[in-house]
Amino acid sequence: MTYAVELPAQGPEDWSAWSADLALRIRMLAPDDDIVVSVPALTRPHMLRQSRLFGLIPAHHDDTSPWARVRRDEDHAVAELIGSENFGGDYLLSEDEEARVDALGWRRPGHDLIEDRIWSRWFPDDVAESSYLPAAQAQAAADLVTRTLRDIFLVTRG
Repeated sequence: MTYAVELPAQGPEDWSAWSADLALRIRMLAPDDDIVVSVPALTRPHMLRQSRLFGLIPAHHDDTSPWARVRRDEDHAVAELIGSENFGGDYLLSEDEEARVDALGWRRPGHDLIEDRIWSRWFPDDVAESSYLPAAQAQAAADLVTRTLRDIFLVTRG
């Protein structure tokens, strides 16, 4: 089952309370459940097709919104973030925005063309020492999603 959250363009009034609530929801995930947080008001064009025949057939773009997802995978929570067009994802990010996403601790996809073109991060990042997820790991996942949405996507709105 998916729990979907749509943030307004300005974000929640209290980011700390929102992050704490997200951490609780992450801890309550059943196997194969996920939480998807999107910001539908913040769209950027995503190229679906380049122009052809010397521009006679124009490029085709579609508006794409940023999203982050946290899903349960056995005893781990896996945080996922929409990928950048620069490595085959669906959202147009500048090099500066990509560097800031990297600095937050997200991992870019590898070179396997089969895997999704998204950033990801596992909690815990090693062998789980307990069943599902301790509160500190759930809060770390929630904080990563919160900082990313707040500091990368919502701050950059024009």
